[in-house]
This record gives sequence, C-alpha cells and structure tokens, in this order.
Amino acid sequence: MHIPFTARSLIPLTVVSLAAAAAPGCSSYEDASTAQTSTDGLSSVDRLPRYEKIRDSARARGIGNAYLLAGIAMHESAGLAMCWSELTWACQGPSSPDCGGGPIMAGAGDGACSAQQGGLGMFQFDAGTYWDTIRKYGQDVLTIDGQVAHAIDYAVNMVKVSIYTTDAETDAKARAWINRFDIHNGALRDQWIKTVLSEYNGCRSPDWSCWAPRYQQYNDALSQVLNETPAGFWGETGITCAGGSGTVVGLIAEKYRALGGCGSVLGVPKSNELGTPDGVGRYSVFERGSIYWTPALGAHEVHGAIRDKWKDTGWEAGALGYPITDETIPPDGIGRYNVFERGSIYWTAATGAHEVHGAIRDKWKELGWEAGALGYPTSDEYVVTVGRKNDFQHGSITWNERTNQTTVEMK
Repeated sequence: MHIPFTARSLIPLTVVSLAAAAAPGCSSYEDASTAQTSTDGLSSVDRLPRYEKIRDSARARGIGNAYLLAGIAMHESAGLAMCWSELTWACQGPSSPDCGGGPIMAGAGDGACSAQQGGLGMFQFDAGTYWDTIRKYGQDVLTIDGQVAHAIDYAVNMVKVSIYTTDAETDAKARAWINRFDIHNGALRDQWIKTVLSEYNGCRSPDWSCWAPRYQQYNDALSQVLNETPAGFWGETGITCAGGSGTVVGLIAEKYRALGGCGSVLGVPKSNELGTPDGVGRYSVFERGSIYWTPALGAHEVHGAIRDKWKDTGWEAGALGYPITDETIPPDGIGRYNVFERGSIYWTAATGAHEVHGAIRDKWKELGWEAGALGYPTSDEYVVTVGRKNDFQHGSITWNERTNQTTVEMK
C-alpha cells in the first residue's frame, strides 16, 4: 500500500530553519534563505472557507466528521495551504484551477524544488515526482475537491487495515467507523491518531523516534481544527432552532431529532453541548429539559418534574447517576418514569415525582412496580430509625440497615 508521507511531507511549520530542513530523512530547501525568513500562510479567518469546502465535499460523498480529514491537512500542509501563493516558502507544483491557474503548493522535504518531488496540496499526496503523483491519482488531485475525495478513499482504507481499529474490516464498516467517530471518546481519538501515524504518515511503531513528536503534532492539529470552528460546524446532525441560543451536535442531536427536534417536548436548545463535571458525559440544555450522553449509556432525555427531582438528587453526581432511558409511559398509561444507573424516578399528576433506588426499589420491583399492591411512590427515600424508607400510595417499604432486609407495610 502506498504510504504518501514517509519523509515526504512539508517541513512544518511557518518558520523553517536550515536545522529543520537537514533533519534525518529530509533534504534542504533549494533556497535556504527563503526557508529561514518566510512566515506566510493562511490565517484562521482564511481557513474557515477551506474548512467549509472540506466539510461539504466530504458530506457529498457520505462522510461526516470531516474534521478528521481537516486535522490531517492542517498538519501536512502547515495550516490548510493549497496554493503556492498561500505558502511561498514551499515549492511550486503544477498549475491548479483552484489556485487561479497558479501553482499548487508542493512539499519541500525531498530535496531541491527543481527535482519536482514532494507532496502536492493540502493532503500532500506523493507518488514520486509531481507527474508520478498526477498519473497515480489523476488531474483532480490538483483541486480541493479532488484532494478531499482521494483523502476519503485513503482514510477509509487506512481505518480498514489499521491494527488500532476494530469493527472496521470492510470498506463499509470503515466508513461507518469514521461516521460514528466521537471526538469526546479519548480511546477512539487515540486509535485515530495512531492510525494516521502508522498508515498515513508511515511512522509505524511506538518504538520509532518519530512516534511521540508526530503523535503530538497530529493531535494538536486536530484540536486546532475543532477550536477554530464553531459548535455544530462539522456535524451532519447539528441542529439550531429559531429562538434558541445553542447548537445541538453529534449523538445528542440524533436523539433530539428522533424526539421531534425544535418542535419536541424539550423545546429549543438553550446551550451548546457541554461536558459534565466528572468528565465522563456530555449534555445539552433545552427550554424544558436536557439530553445527557455517555459512551457507555448513549443519549437520553430528561424533562419536566422528573428532571427537577433528578436535579434535587444531585444530577449525574447524585445517588441515581446518569439516565439510561428517556421519559417512558408505564403500562397503565397514568404516570411517567425515567430509569437511571442506580434507580428510577416516577411521576403522576396525583403523586408528583419521587425517586426509588437500592434495596427498596428491588423489593418494589418484586411486588410488581406501580401495577402491584403498593402503587406509585409518594415520597423519596428518607431516613428512619432502623434505616431507610419509601412511602407508596397503598403502603411503604422499609430497609433495615442492620439486617439488610426489607419489610412491607400496607395501609
């Protein structure tokens, strides 16, 4: 498999010295004085239209999460430069229609520019000389859209063959892996960076001296892409609503859309996606509720009086933990409930919202939940002399902390 960037990509970044140009595996620039002094390149403002082109080109080919591609280009081309006019310390490649007919930017790590060797454009595609690269990839490698198309093909293949990815052993599964990528999942991010290092950059092993510095460079480039673009910019599932003050993205947006989006029971978004204090989950706040997500539990909504009660218990940091269901109607059609990691909250118009957890909840379950003899809870768990207690419509359950037994009393 062709590895385009083993000692072939642009020498990063901005100001390049003779020492950098003479690093192992790299050759010096044809004009060292230019390399030492030039500091041109795209600004963050100039990069936004280029981000849009990468996003839209990838989206047209069924690929979301195109920030992954932009992160590669950010590092490989010293900040998304495509044209030589945007990075004049690099070499001049063949003319490009996306550069107004001027030269595409070419890498300068393979010796004198007159040798016409080095990667071309944002993604630094390289099959030998410039003309070898065009023969391999076609004339469209000289355009932004063509670069993105070839980058997608390459990314799909590298995810498929990478030793660091799982459930990606076919092209279809690899595309799905990219499309379901979650930037907040540290393990997935690590898998992606290692895949880029080994399959795209050609730095094959953590034992190689290139591994640690290039891992950091690719990781930093990905962070820069995300920091320079607004929330929801990259996600096909990003949602904004008239009258709202936030954008909903990713799996939280998928849940929101399934609930009815802007016209749902939650109302319009009032925040962008936020991180929970424990660093595990993510959430978005809406007019009348919230959606919480964790890698293990997925995304679930909580609203109304049940959400208010959950807030009283301490949100996800409290006794109940994260939600594991949306608000659900029980079989009798009377009440509503949410199940959480360590308990439940039940509501009816007559009883209000109350939480049940632990051994008391286990006993209530044995008795048939709300359809059993006790009916719905009418209190939260509270302290009594022997331990803890919940009251229900038709009785109570008490847990004895000394015996670890529960007793049921009927009214």
